[in-house]
Amino acid sequence: MQRALNYAGMPAISVPLSFMLAAPCFALAAALLLVWHGELALVSRWTPVTLGMTHLIALGFLTMTIVGALFQLLPVTAGVAVPLARPVALFCWCALGLGTALLAASLGLGLGAEAFRVAAGLLGSAGFVFLSAIGAAIAGRVPPGAKALVEGIRYAAASLAITIAIGATLALYLGGIGVVNAPLLTDIHATWGLVGWVIVLTATVSFQVIPMFQGTATYPRLLETWLPPLLFVLLFGWSAARLHDAAWWRLACEIGIAALLLHYAFTTVRYLRRRKRKPDTGTRYWMLAMGSLLLAALLHFIALERLLVPPDALPLLTGVLVIVGCAMSAVNGMLYKIVPFLVWYHLAHAHVDDARLPRERMPKLSAVLGEAQAARQWRWHLAGLVLLALACVFPAVLARPAGLFLLVALLLLARDISGAVLLYARLRRS
Repeated sequence: MQRALNYAGMPAISVPLSFMLAAPCFALAAALLLVWHGELALVSRWTPVTLGMTHLIALGFLTMTIVGALFQLLPVTAGVAVPLARPVALFCWCALGLGTALLAASLGLGLGAEAFRVAAGLLGSAGFVFLSAIGAAIAGRVPPGAKALVEGIRYAAASLAITIAIGATLALYLGGIGVVNAPLLTDIHATWGLVGWVIVLTATVSFQVIPMFQGTATYPRLLETWLPPLLFVLLFGWSAARLHDAAWWRLACEIGIAALLLHYAFTTVRYLRRRKRKPDTGTRYWMLAMGSLLLAALLHFIALERLLVPPDALPLLTGVLVIVGCAMSAVNGMLYKIVPFLVWYHLAHAHVDDARLPRERMPKLSAVLGEAQAARQWRWHLAGLVLLALACVFPAVLARPAGLFLLVALLLLARDISGAVLLYARLRRS
């Protein structure tokens, strides 16, 4: 993958940071719901509060962060700028935020059919505008070194389009429009969203940021090139098998998806362990993310024989490992690297209407957002994840403690990111 970076094409700092500032707020709302409802939030994945929490994290935290990161990532690593980045980002930020809040409230509070229809319109319009802008940016030719990155983003964007289409269908169904097999479509919707969108894009981005921030060797070209398309094809096969109730074909596709994810996770762990630098908190976040992905992939098949967890707890546990253990851990680790770098870079270099800050007034990178802050958040996040995983099996005892630990972790994340942004604003204003 291309290692030369094009910082001249970076958007204004407000474009990515607006998403990264808002994202922890949605995860905080999910943690508050877990503390408030306790056991009810983890007895089944079909309860309204569980569905609301899932969408607050998957849409409000993960997708919000990923969308903001792509506005930054594409110009820097692939040399392609998102057209009309500022107005597109503003519209997506508003529509995605309002749509997520309204959908979670509709699921958790039963606001009625009209609320589901409005939420579907907001989220559908945010997805359409974002995918149109991203599609225009990556439709043309890109530098040869960035081809694997852009191809991975294309497959992730296609998966997002499928996820949005199925999700809009379900939201309209809940709004009284149409008749569908809701449990079946929900499974397909969740799988495309988590594996096709979140995991594929996380892996694609990790091929760039892990060598860059962690100092590892570059990933094998074969893995970079073939992981996204193979997962995409297998997801199509799995979806068709679910729709046609083809049990053996479904199992074959699940084994293929698990094998690819295991190979990616093992490769990442091996590269992180072989790096020459001393491990930092960013390394621990990625190790936690890959460990959670490994456990989720293995547990999906082992627990089918009722060897480890009750069958009713399996979907919740695998969901926790993928969403909170893998995706949220990876995003947290990247935020503690990306946010301080953005603040430092935009202070050190003239950009758009801003002037360069004098060298004698430039803060060190560690002064913007340091290792101690990241390590503190990692410890609380790890404790919250462990408690949340155990709470899937013992919800009556551990649901609220898990919510409290995650609440503290997310408050620390929100405080650290907002502190970095306030430092930037204060230095710019003065």
